[in-house]
Amino acid sequence: MAKAPTRKYSPRRSREERREQLLDAALEIVDEHGFGAFSIEAVARHADLAKTVVYASFDNPDALLRAMVDRELERAVADLAAAIPRPPYVDPAAVLQVALTGVLEAARRRPATWRIFVLPADGMPPAARAAVDRNHHQFLLQIEPLVTWGLAYLDLDHLDAELTTAIMIAGAEQGIRLALTDPEHYDDERLIGFATALVQSFIVPRQA
Repeated sequence: MAKAPTRKYSPRRSREERREQLLDAALEIVDEHGFGAFSIEAVARHADLAKTVVYASFDNPDALLRAMVDRELERAVADLAAAIPRPPYVDPAAVLQVALTGVLEAARRRPATWRIFVLPADGMPPAARAAVDRNHHQFLLQIEPLVTWGLAYLDLDHLDAELTTAIMIAGAEQGIRLALTDPEHYDDERLIGFATALVQSFIVPRQA
């Protein structure tokens, strides 16, 4: 008589390591199949663990999903903060080139993280959508002082810095979408070259 299949042995991990394993599994499920495929059962199956192990770390599916989205958005915010150049600044084109290079490298390094932010999967729960919106606002607050400096440098400080920042963020997010969905057609050199040339078109008249 054939033996019943047994669950593959899962090595003992610390509570924090197990939590990270479950968040990784949740991220992979959402990234590959959308939020509609997420469930405690799916995460347990993906991680090759019993559901009781998942519930030992997270009380319910909402808690697990919120923790995963919050972790990935925190990573995206940290990536952005690391990409923003520190003073002294040279000129807006150089600053933009450095920042875009850093963000695009981060997006390629952690594509699943950045897809949640710029390419949210179908069926994103309202709470997760609200978290993304909050982080959009945090991005704006991080970048607006630098944009204000750039507008003053270009003698364009009559423009609304908040609106300019929002438009720049929207453009950068579109660039990240293109880089993630069609990397061969929209490589870093093309995206960064376009953004740099666009800003330089404002710098040249100022220096003439």
